[in-house]
Amino acid sequence: MKTNIELCPFSKPILGRWCQCRHAKLVDRCSGKMSCTRFYDLKKSCHELDDAFNRNTRFILGVKNEDSELTHAHLMKIRCGGLIGMQRVLHLDSEQTINVPDVIERVNNKYGSIEQFPYNEIVQDIKNFKHRK
Repeated sequence: MKTNIELCPFSKPILGRWCQCRHAKLVDRCSGKMSCTRFYDLKKSCHELDDAFNRNTRFILGVKNEDSELTHAHLMKIRCGGLIGMQRVLHLDSEQTINVPDVIERVNNKYGSIEQFPYNEIVQDIKNFKHRK
């Protein structure tokens, strides 16, 4: 699947108020699309996190084929549950709305890269995530 680097992969979680990003700018509310105002290397990290979530956690939802298209509900569980799990693993304040760039920076500082994060530690957060608040 080809990714549009200009669009934010966390658009729908941001619009649903599950997380926030100071660099996200609304493009089309009806379609839930947001663009990123950051430089290429910084916005690329959000896409890397989204790709890592998809590679390392889709098995939790019973989706085994890497080429299978994920539903909106699957994507919300992976992205929101994944961020909630990262917030917990990184010992961030769970009362605050998750700030995506801050989480990425902390993961990189603690683990060296998005790829090195222990995704097995956020399995329950993804499984337990409920899309509706």
